[in-house]
Amino acid sequence: MKTQEEWVKVCTSDKLKEGRHVIREAHYEGVLESIIICRFKGHCYAYINRCVHMPKRLNCEHDLIFDITGQFLRCSMHGIIYTPETGTSQSTMCHGEQLKAVKVTEIENMIYLSDKRVSA
Repeated sequence: MKTQEEWVKVCTSDKLKEGRHVIREAHYEGVLESIIICRFKGHCYAYINRCVHMPKRLNCEHDLIFDITGQFLRCSMHGIIYTPETGTSQSTMCHGEQLKAVKVTEIENMIYLSDKRVSA
């Protein structure tokens, strides 16, 4: 298990507002990946920034990841939507498939990627 000193810093808590996201490049299982971290209903969630429909970043065409309602994450290329809490697709085409979750921890006004598979 990683210690807090080994976690990958994302940003201070006040930099990640409700319904917004930040992107952090980090190594996931040894491969450099784009990781998207968002805040939804007060909680932070993190996922590998790759749509399950096609291997494109959720924000590949627009730097937005929430849909117009603010209730779902949305791929800007094909409109596939996901629940922010689980990363599960709600779209007919990929229903039930999930974004790859990354463990995130918010502590002492800081947000970290605390997943054992992630390194800077």
